[in-house]
Formats: sequence, C-alpha cells, structure tokens
Amino acid sequence: MRKILYLLAIIAVTGCQKNEPDLLLGKNASERIEQNKENLKKTLSEAPYGWKLSYFPKKNTFGGYTFLMKFTLAGRVTMVADFGSGTTPQESGYQIQEGQGPLLVFTTRNYIHTLLEPLTYSSDPREHIGKGLEGEFQFVYIGQEGDKLKFKTQRKATEQFLYFERATEEDWTTIGTQGEQLDAIDHTYYLKVTSAQGVENYFVRSAFRMFLFTSMQDSHKASRAGIAVNSNGLTFTPSLEIAGEKFTHMTAEPGTPPLNYRAQSNGVTIELRHFNNPMDEFESQGDVVNDFIVLLGDQAHLNLPYMSADFKRDFYTEVGEGKFFSYELLFQSDADTPLLRVGYTPTGNQNDRVYYAYKCNYEIRDKKIYITFIGEHEDMDEFWIDPDNQEILQMAQERLTHFIQISSQGIYLWKSSLSATLGPVYYMRSISEPNYYFPGTVNQAVEE
Repeated sequence: MRKILYLLAIIAVTGCQKNEPDLLLGKNASERIEQNKENLKKTLSEAPYGWKLSYFPKKNTFGGYTFLMKFTLAGRVTMVADFGSGTTPQESGYQIQEGQGPLLVFTTRNYIHTLLEPLTYSSDPREHIGKGLEGEFQFVYIGQEGDKLKFKTQRKATEQFLYFERATEEDWTTIGTQGEQLDAIDHTYYLKVTSAQGVENYFVRSAFRMFLFTSMQDSHKASRAGIAVNSNGLTFTPSLEIAGEKFTHMTAEPGTPPLNYRAQSNGVTIELRHFNNPMDEFESQGDVVNDFIVLLGDQAHLNLPYMSADFKRDFYTEVGEGKFFSYELLFQSDADTPLLRVGYTPTGNQNDRVYYAYKCNYEIRDKKIYITFIGEHEDMDEFWIDPDNQEILQMAQERLTHFIQISSQGIYLWKSSLSATLGPVYYMRSISEPNYYFPGTVNQAVEE
C-alpha cells in the first residue's frame, strides 16, 4: 500500500512539473531563443557596410533584384535597391522575432516590400496584376555558411534559401549603375552562341528580369532564365540552357561601358554583346534595298518576335475605330526619291485604307540604312485634306517624323530565317533608339 501511495505521489509531482515549464527546461530554452535573436541582431549590425541580398522572388517567373541593407542594434535598417528610385537610401524598422527560428522581419515599408506590392500598370503581364512579384519580407534565419548568412522564405509556393553577403563600400556607389545596366540588356544586347555547329545569334527580351533568348535563325528555338547582377558579371537562376550546356553565370569583360559578358562550357561560348559593337556576324542585306521595304503589312508581322513592344505601342496606335497599320519605304520607278508612308484604316477595316507619305532620301553604309526628310508628298488621299481629320493627320506626321529620327544613326538590317508573303523577313533595329526594333520584308523580285 505504501508503495502505491509513493508511486502516486511521484506521478502527482511530475504532473505539476509539466504544468510549470520554468521548473524544468522551459526557461533555459526561452533564454537560448532570446540569445540567438540577440546574436543575429549583433551580427547584422556589426558589418561595416551592411549586407547584400540578391533575391529572385519567384524562380522560373522573375529575375533577381539586389538590395543593400545596413542594420543598427536599435532596430533600424537603411536600404537601397537596384531598381527605379531605389538608389536613394531609405530608413525603416526591423525586428528579430520568434518563428521556426530567429525571424528577420522588415516591419515598416522599404524597398524590399516593392516585390510584394500589387502591380497595377497596364504593361505588366496580366497574371501578375493584383499580386505583385510574390516577394516576402520575413525570413527565417538558418545559420552561417562561411561569411554568408543563410535564411529561408516561409511561403511554400516560393520557398527558397537566401544568402546575405557582406557588402562593400563600392557596392553602395555602383548599385544604381548596376540596375540600369541590367535593365538595358533587354533593349540593346543580343546573345551570340558559338559551338561546334557554328554561330547562332539570339534576340534578348525580358519582363521583370526574366529573360527570353530567341534564335534569330529559328524563332521556335528559345531559352529562358532569370538574371541578377553579381560583383563580376551576371548570375542566372535557373541556369540558362542553350546549345546543350547549362550556364549559371557570365563574366563581364574589361572595357568601357556598355560592358559585354562572356561564359564558356565544354566548347560552347556564349556572349552578351551590345548592338553598338561591330556586327560582322550578321548577314547585311542593305545593298539590295533598291525597290521597297514593307515594315509591317499585316497582323502576322505584329506578332513576330522581331517586333519590340515599344515600337508596336508608339507606331501602331488605335484612334477610335481607326488605327495605323503599316509603314513602307516605297521606291517608285517614275520618281527620283522614295516615299516613306504610313497606312491608316479610318474604320479599322483593312479594306478601307488611306496613306500619308513624306518624300525622302536614303543612304546605305556600314550595314545600316539612313533616311532623311525632303518634304510632304503632294498627292494624297482626300481624307487628309478634310479638316475633321486634322488630329489624325498630325498623328501621321508625328509618326513619320519619329521614324526618320530613329534612323539618325542608322537602322541595322539583316535577314532572318522567316518568310512572309512578299519574301524573307528582315530584322531592323534603330541605333539611336535601340528599344525600337521591328520586322521588314524586302521585295523578293529585287533580290533575284
């Protein structure tokens, strides 16, 4: 009986201890958690130039954004980023909270919150409007790996490890240029791939730093990769798969900006090259332009990969029911000078067309075509004389004038592997405004 009473007493005491965690290990565990939080705060604040984070908010969907962060023990962080106005230092609050481990939380708005704010402007892909780039502002601390601090995101859909690297003084002075340099790749670079099969060039297009590389020879051949800038070049996440090889980074080649980038793997060399560099690898067909070029003639041209979003937006404007639908450099056998003309459909019906034209001169040199203005063509459709259409006339004049302006330093012209009704499709790109590129078709009869 005494043994039974003794056993019950032990059980009772043990039960009381389970209800009082401070009596056993609970207090020590709590102290360890607080110590870990304080250690992380101390580590963050002791870096003299803060920390650098390259963050791909959703892999396979968005590219990388770089942040520099300088922390204080008082819970304040000064941050810059490599996008937009992000190079102006902005101060905000942070806390080390308790989660699955020490949890770094950016408690008040700063540049990192931009990646999770809803997108509202019309140029964004529709699937991202309303939910942003799916970034986070709370990161679980895992521990140190060498000189880096390892964190993990919390949402399952975008779960990944992130690494904070010690920033340098130079990082804070170059981050603005770094962002501009990365965003400019979309407009002014092409990818040259050299392998045992020869040389193949790729157009470069991007949305939110997710880059699409499309072969100039075969528009069905394409590769995608997110890009971020690193200390000596570019980083791909996921890796860029091209010509049978996987590339995770490219190194910037020494020289005066704009920089070129290069990588090599198992006999395959890839180069991101600026369009202003010599373009000997392109097959120039400038010397055959002695009849006419249709810069766009139908909806199929508008959807080609050779059409830049900027050119399509600025030159193919819809005005009420009508719209501008084509541009032509027209050479006539009975005239000394060619015409640069724009086609307009007042009703939107392709069968209802009117044209407005400028007389021009043109010159072809250094693989580029140059167009200069002479004057308005006298013979025009009655539509343009009607006072009610004065606004449309002004828009037509603005577009033709703009087209002449983008040829001020020449327009590159070379042949792609595609064909249209009138013959081979050519890729054309302005040198002075390289965000404008578009397809063209040279009359097949002239080439023969």
